[in-house]
Amino acid sequence: MKILISILVLALIANAGTIHPQLADILKTMKPADELQVIVHMKNHSSLDHFPKGTPKEIKLLYLQDFAENDQREILAFVQGFGNQIEGLHTWWIFNGFTFTATKDIIETVAAREDVDYVIDNFSAHITTEVVDEKPSRTPEWGLVIISAPQCWDDGYDGSGIIVGNIDTGVEESHPAFGGRWVPGGWFDGINGQPNPYDDHGHGTHTMGTICGGDGNGSFVDDIGVAPGAQFIMAKA
Repeated sequence: MKILISILVLALIANAGTIHPQLADILKTMKPADELQVIVHMKNHSSLDHFPKGTPKEIKLLYLQDFAENDQREILAFVQGFGNQIEGLHTWWIFNGFTFTATKDIIETVAAREDVDYVIDNFSAHITTEVVDEKPSRTPEWGLVIISAPQCWDDGYDGSGIIVGNIDTGVEESHPAFGGRWVPGGWFDGINGQPNPYDDHGHGTHTMGTICGGDGNGSFVDDIGVAPGAQFIMAKA
């Protein structure tokens, strides 16, 4: 994807005059009829520092637009003088500059102007993702980390040997986060009288997950419960 914000490498620009080294390398290989889209950065820079705190953004935007329009007026007239040798002329005010497409000689002519800071090609940026480790890593919820639950698991305190329970909207006892730790028979439905566990709202499953979901230091990666070793019973009321 074409990007219209160039990377500002100040040291390189300072040593290379008004043509960025990246663009200079491209120009060396261009044939006379070849065309390239470039970004021109003007030497004068707008600044919002003089605005007092609380200045409405509309005023700041108007300032940036007016600054760019006034500062670019002369150079745009110059560039437009090349007629149909220039394509895609577009001005920008978020930074003081503009883009256009032209041949090498025109690009170099524009870059040589005293009101130009530097010119760079409108390059494409590509993002690649490097997979370092394909194995899933443990990801305890932030709340567990805050109360130091993982450290307790490391010391052997994970709720093993304890039976916990809640009274809520029920529990989806087959959810993989519970690892089959429901105590058979530990269920009471005070609403609909159903004989088997269920949760027709989801809230009870959520709260039970906070109590004992996941397996601590085991292979289940999405640990959400404080006591992942505990068994549980539940009631719907």
